[in-house]
Amino acid sequence: MDRIAAMNAFVRVVEAGTFTKAADTLDLPNSTVTRLIQQLEDDLKVRLLHRTTRVITVTPEGATYYERVVRLLADLADIESSTKESRAKPSGKIRVVTPAAIGALVVVPALAEFYRLYPDVDIELDIGNRHTDLVAEGIDCAIRAGEMDAQYLAARQIGEFGFTTCATPEYLRIHGTPHSPDDLRAQPTVGMGSARDGRSLPFQFANGEQAYELALNHKLVVNDTNAYLSAGLASLGIIQAPTYCVREAIESGQLVPLLDDWDQSLIPVHVLYAPNRYLSAKVRAFIDWVIELFEQHEYLRRH
Repeated sequence: MDRIAAMNAFVRVVEAGTFTKAADTLDLPNSTVTRLIQQLEDDLKVRLLHRTTRVITVTPEGATYYERVVRLLADLADIESSTKESRAKPSGKIRVVTPAAIGALVVVPALAEFYRLYPDVDIELDIGNRHTDLVAEGIDCAIRAGEMDAQYLAARQIGEFGFTTCATPEYLRIHGTPHSPDDLRAQPTVGMGSARDGRSLPFQFANGEQAYELALNHKLVVNDTNAYLSAGLASLGIIQAPTYCVREAIESGQLVPLLDDWDQSLIPVHVLYAPNRYLSAKVRAFIDWVIELFEQHEYLRRH
């Protein structure tokens, strides 16, 4: 039995929740992963996993073994990688997930500089707003906006952004300019659907100790930030969009900011990765680069 391979297979099964998902991330046949776990249990003379037709759970002995094995595998990877990296530059492919707007407006336009610094690193960029399971899908790291609650993940805040309420000059000519958040109830608005449940997110405002959270009856609800901006530019209604998405349209006069004396909540942005997985040189290079990218961005840096 290849003990290291068996340990790695066990860790992946625990994190992925199924043998099939673990086999996919390891690029191994399902039968091979099953055989490695069986050999490991036979050798240890203890049951590590409870198996049913629908779900796999970890035994108390398996949970203890998991905690110690992930540290051992991380230490081993650290030793091997640091030895290799002393003579090599970051190289190979990494898989990264990012929200649509951040990917299209922030990450992709800056990638030429990343490739100049790390020409031997290739990136598979999954741009979208769907919820992904990093461990089960074999994702190296992800950029996510909002509060983090993901199990098995380490989160490092790299930035934050606010919102701007705005509309086109044509819209304001037809419908008038709102002077308070309550005025929005009587005007056409466009809603942004949550990536988690599809429900439209409320418009949020704050003025000192006074806070508003408005659940509006929108003329249109979309679930993509780029489409949301397009709806605003088409004069379909008032939008409340991330400031970094609308700054160019405001500077060019295509959109007019509204209710400037009301503040909006700041949304944190994190980079996520599996805490028990050793970060290779290529992944570390990308994370460090993204941190610097956000630090230099006027509307995404932490304040």
